[in-house]
Amino acid sequence: MKVLQLCLKVPFPPNDGGRIAMYNMQKSWWSNDVQVKVLTFNTIKHPVQLDQLPSDYLQKSTIEGVFLDNQVKVVDALKALLNGESYNIKRFISEEFTDKLKAILQRETFDVVQLESLYMAPYIETIRQFSKAKIVFRPHNIEHKIWERLVKNQINPIKKTYLRILTKQLKKYEQSVLNKVDLLLPLTWEDAQELTNMHCRKSMMVLPIGVDVNDYPMVPPPNNTVIFHLGAMDWLPNVEGVRWFVRKVWPLVYSKNKNVQLRLAGKGMPADLLKLNSDSIQVKDWVEDVNRFYANGQIMVVPLLSGSGMRVKIIEGMALGKAVVTTSIGLEGILATDRREVLIANEPAEFADRILELLDQPELVKSLGVAARKLVEERYDLHFLGIKWKEFVQNN
Repeated sequence: MKVLQLCLKVPFPPNDGGRIAMYNMQKSWWSNDVQVKVLTFNTIKHPVQLDQLPSDYLQKSTIEGVFLDNQVKVVDALKALLNGESYNIKRFISEEFTDKLKAILQRETFDVVQLESLYMAPYIETIRQFSKAKIVFRPHNIEHKIWERLVKNQINPIKKTYLRILTKQLKKYEQSVLNKVDLLLPLTWEDAQELTNMHCRKSMMVLPIGVDVNDYPMVPPPNNTVIFHLGAMDWLPNVEGVRWFVRKVWPLVYSKNKNVQLRLAGKGMPADLLKLNSDSIQVKDWVEDVNRFYANGQIMVVPLLSGSGMRVKIIEGMALGKAVVTTSIGLEGILATDRREVLIANEPAEFADRILELLDQPELVKSLGVAARKLVEERYDLHFLGIKWKEFVQNN
């Protein structure tokens, strides 16, 4: 079987949730003897020197890229607004990408073309014209749901109105593409239900993001009081959640335990959060060794208030045996149970109480970590998920 994977950004190195989702999909294919070719945008926001990627990856992915300046431009945004078009999507429409896609489809034959996220949907027509491959749509999120939640949490009335219009346009586009593909692979049951509510009539299977557990050595919890968050801080739900945490949760924790330290890290860290650096709060916009960063922290927090899809960072933390405190939204798509593999809290006082509980009970930290690791081994193994993908595509 041969797959052409269309990616909205270069999947390597796998250093954020989107890249991990795409790269680990590739690894699951390779472990099941599926050939892969990658065509990707190389965006100004996430630039990568393709010729500098590891030779083994270049050989297995035969990756080709097209540069894209996807920065938000005020004039273009206003034009899209006036024309009733989704500016979120228009930023990923490229004549050069279309030409490259045509050339690949004309010289190679594929069994499947997989669209990684809604932002690759503008190329469905080109695929249909030049290939007989099945088109598989893998929505990393239900995009308009992210924006609906951001609208709900927005206070500024002007921004709220603009976001509401963007959300309406995005939802209209998102709904329009669902029945133009052959198969869908939502990451979570919540997203699958939303697709059904949007009148999707195509076959779908929930396929979560997987990990290679061999890449995540489990280590005993450190004997410290370090709370940490790691995530791409150029993604609005992460920024929103971390700001909520430092403003409303952290003061409640620190007032009860002055020995605790908070460590925040992630590319694109906003300036207002970088300014928080102090004896009790450490903020970085880059981490060289992710596993070491995880290993040096006792409690992982994922304070998401909006978003959709699945949080791969939680899966990584669970694979490493971390005690995780998150919200109900953060845990969407992950088959973990409150107080067995994770702790769930949705209000500031409740979130602070769960952290303080873990600080006081090292045995609970350990038991959550052991159970979390076991769940990842049983449910989120890459090879197993690759088998499920192959069976679904061949039988539908």
